[in-house]
Amino acid sequence: MQSNFTTQPTPNSQYIDSTIQTDSSVNIFIGYSILIPMIVFVGFNFYKKHRVAVFRRKVASLEKLWHLNIKKELEEK
Repeated sequence: MQSNFTTQPTPNSQYIDSTIQTDSSVNIFIGYSILIPMIVFVGFNFYKKHRVAVFRRKVASLEKLWHLNIKKELEEK
């Protein structure tokens, strides 16, 4: 069985290709415009939680020093 296929560009093929490329670039722009604020938001929340943890550690160590200092003063009297 013999088949003869010929491919000829249609006059509208250039238009279709340009709309696909435009749609693709719009989708990429929309994706980044959603993704970048999400990354910034998650990073900001992570940083805040990290700073809270560091602050609590500092407070705990200062409280230990304070209690040791009180015990030492009571022993001296």
